[in-house]
Amino acid sequence: MSIHDIPDEDLRRGDVACTIMCQMDFATNPQRWWLGYGDLMAGGVEYKGTGDVIQISALSITYGMSAGMVRFSVPNASPQMVARCDDQADEVNNRPCRIFYQLFSTVESGGLHAGRLVGDPIAIFTGRMRDMRSTSTRERREIELEAYGRLSRQGRPPHGRWTDADQRARYPGDTGLGLLAALKNRAVVWVPAG
Repeated sequence: MSIHDIPDEDLRRGDVACTIMCQMDFATNPQRWWLGYGDLMAGGVEYKGTGDVIQISALSITYGMSAGMVRFSVPNASPQMVARCDDQADEVNNRPCRIFYQLFSTVESGGLHAGRLVGDPIAIFTGRMRDMRSTSTRERREIELEAYGRLSRQGRPPHGRWTDADQRARYPGDTGLGLLAALKNRAVVWVPAG
């Protein structure tokens, strides 16, 4: 669903607000949460309220693609949360992360209560999680997790480089690029056939 599917009269009255919801597909324990209190059912998915426990860095919202990086942080993490954070690379790295915004009504009208959802969640970021880390001092413990959008890999080769090692990783036993390293700083003269 897009914002264009929501009736104009709902958007133009000025009595619509939005909240942020997130889906983090950890390997063994996927999480669905929103920046509010209590449980919220939106788009057929139940989200757990986190209140102000989790913070999200500023989002650069572009039309159609997610390019940037988003940082999630838990600034007042408990010692138990910090202990569970360490050595979670297999649980976190390269796992999907999606951020949505959900519109809701701020006033009662026509017998409908304030806080009712308007439309379905609208995706504003799709990326992959990476680099969960914790920092602890005497006064403060914090957990951070970064997620990178689809276009953050732009400029990187999609399947590796054209090297012998990358080629053998793709096609075991292939020796087609084995002499490539020996050609560095050499001129190759191709003689036409016939």
